[in-house]
Amino acid sequence: MSNLDQALRRALSPEDLRLLDDLSREEPVFIQALNAFQDQHRLIGFIGWIGGFAMFGVGCYFTSRFIQAADLRSMILWGAAAALAFFGLGMVKLGFLLEMQKNSILREVKRLELQVASLRVIGAGGD
Repeated sequence: MSNLDQALRRALSPEDLRLLDDLSREEPVFIQALNAFQDQHRLIGFIGWIGGFAMFGVGCYFTSRFIQAADLRSMILWGAAAALAFFGLGMVKLGFLLEMQKNSILREVKRLELQVASLRVIGAGGD
């Protein structure tokens, strides 16, 4: 730990120090996924998950029809439909991953804001 870190820890109140430790700890992926449903976009997240499950089911159905197709034209159409459904599922998953990444970045920004506020306290006390 550097001298600056030690000075920050000495300047923080016990409550701020606990908050800094909580923000510094990395959350497990499962907890991060649950936290993605706790912000203002939770309805969009739920709709996305329901749509993702629906796209997976539709993609599996189209894939089974692709396997059972008798002629080349039907195989191409069912295969393209299955690929489109799984591509849509990938887009839903990517959107959810970006939401989790946004929450992680916001957590880091809050931690940095707390450290900057602590530096101000140290600077004001040292003058």
